[in-house]
Amino acid sequence: MGIFERIMGHARLFERASGIPKDAVVGAGRISPCESELTTRLAETDGAARFSLLFSGDVQGVGFRWTNQELARERNLTGWVQNLPDGTVRMEIQGATRAIAAHLERIHAYYRCFGNRVWLESAHTLPRVAGEEDFEVRF
Repeated sequence: MGIFERIMGHARLFERASGIPKDAVVGAGRISPCESELTTRLAETDGAARFSLLFSGDVQGVGFRWTNQELARERNLTGWVQNLPDGTVRMEIQGATRAIAAHLERIHAYYRCFGNRVWLESAHTLPRVAGEEDFEVRF
């Protein structure tokens, strides 16, 4: 078991031990209203989609792009992630809607264990990109 898997295991144990109900996550400020709306849409939709996402918070200098790349590849999601000069991170992510929802949940679980705040500022549906095969970090 690698370091990433051990950290994720500790994050899951912390979440279970905290006793915070899933429906209290938004009220506790853990995810943005934008993300709450997006995850609801993703849960109600089957098939594949592509989204443009903009994140703020503790998202630069903490391995956010590389973590997203690893987690996206685990779920066969494609797209890219890139730091922006204003301290935010832009991501385009494509794949099964439920895999995208799970990806967002894992990102929060990972960074929550370090006390980092990850905030989804905006989410826009994009046309899917045919033939895209990987999730990459852009510079």
